[in-house]
Amino acid sequence: MSADSRAGTATFDVIVVGAGFAGVCAAIKLSQQGTDNFLVFEKAAGIGGTWWYNTYPGAACDIASHLYCYSFEPNPDWSRKYSPQPEIQAYIEHCARKYGVLDRIRLNAPVEHCEFDQDRELWLVTTPAGISAARHVIFAGGGLHRPVYPDIPGRDSFNGPAMHSAEWDHSVDFSNRRVAVIGSAASAIQLVPELAKVAASVDVYQRTPNYIAPRGDREFSALERRRFARWPWLNRLYRRYLFLRGEWLLYPIVRSKKRSRWRSRVERMLRSHMRTVLIDSATREAMIPAYPLGCKRILSADNFLPALNLSHVKLRTSPIDRIDTGGLHTADGRYLPADILVFATGFDLEEHMRRTPVTGVGGLALCDAWADLPAAYKGGFVPGFPNFYFTTGPNTGVGTTSIVLMIEAQMELILQAIAAAGRSRLIEVKQHALQRYNEDIQRALQGTVWAGSCSSWYKREDGRISSLYPYDARTYIADHRRLVMADFQLSDRH
Repeated sequence: MSADSRAGTATFDVIVVGAGFAGVCAAIKLSQQGTDNFLVFEKAAGIGGTWWYNTYPGAACDIASHLYCYSFEPNPDWSRKYSPQPEIQAYIEHCARKYGVLDRIRLNAPVEHCEFDQDRELWLVTTPAGISAARHVIFAGGGLHRPVYPDIPGRDSFNGPAMHSAEWDHSVDFSNRRVAVIGSAASAIQLVPELAKVAASVDVYQRTPNYIAPRGDREFSALERRRFARWPWLNRLYRRYLFLRGEWLLYPIVRSKKRSRWRSRVERMLRSHMRTVLIDSATREAMIPAYPLGCKRILSADNFLPALNLSHVKLRTSPIDRIDTGGLHTADGRYLPADILVFATGFDLEEHMRRTPVTGVGGLALCDAWADLPAAYKGGFVPGFPNFYFTTGPNTGVGTTSIVLMIEAQMELILQAIAAAGRSRLIEVKQHALQRYNEDIQRALQGTVWAGSCSSWYKREDGRISSLYPYDARTYIADHRRLVMADFQLSDRH
């Protein structure tokens, strides 16, 4: 580390923003390639990102455990097919310890601003502790922890405990309380069965039904875990099976708006499954989606549908008009008292990339560069922001496999860019390369089921999609193996 006498700041080769799966992966890869002069800033009091914040009852991954880990650090000891939050959190901490990067992580250090200093051609990264300079910045912040709250009149007037699933208040006792869960998607289907075990009543407020597939979760036996540990090739083979299963079975569902035999068949299977499990006819009909499978996120759970059969769990489909001090008023004229409110209403995936102020060349703010639509070349590079990289930037969500695979693929390009620029040069994607890439991505996305008639968090009001990648994961990985230098400009530092 060198001191910069002009600004009194420390200068690092690389600063990483965030210490979730992406940030820890970046730290490990940098260390492995021989870069020691780097630092990781994490705003939370611990590492783990999504899995540090989401600690609600029942929190677990909806990607199979053996696929939801780094390829270079397989875990033979997952307890279940779908790992619970504490195990994932422990896994990330294990990786940071094993690969010796814990001492590079600064906790309770939210990045307040990233600014490109054109005089010195360095990035200035501001935290509450001061300013650090960096030759390169890797933005590794994730989006599954910035809560979105519904705009319901009177929301702040409620007198009882109220919390978002990503901001769980573990001091609140749900025993024998009347609980209103607003939302019925990915977080809700995990926490509702757990709340139903202790609450006097649980009202689940659903805006739009979701396809819910059986998860088939179970514990791994001690023998299975010993075999995974003894024969690493078996672990790799199982991981490959999980990956190809998503490529061959899930991707064909979403790749086209056009109706296909396969999607129709799976739709029938899921609707039949949901109708078979649900007992009450009104609940059954309210839960069956009318839109094409895949247009919204496909959910998976084994215990949510059975929980709706319990006498003290009710599905509410009438819109919420307002909230008052003691309950909720719905559009059908009913007043439903509640002791506790839980908002399982998701996250703002676009905002997480723009929330941290980033200023590039010529004072260009990232939020202005993305005023029309967030876009980045191969999800990681934006013109006007040299030596600045995203790990899970725009259009990096494949939707059929593990985000950890996408992170590792993205790091391949980022490391090549850092190596090409080194300590003495700047690397920046060309505008026409981004335009060409983004036009292809947006054109392909409009042909997918995600661009269909249903509304979803995938899609903006104008129909464009900034979060998802239109091709399969094999294409993404292949496209991220080699940096195409013709798409970049390199310039020497002054």
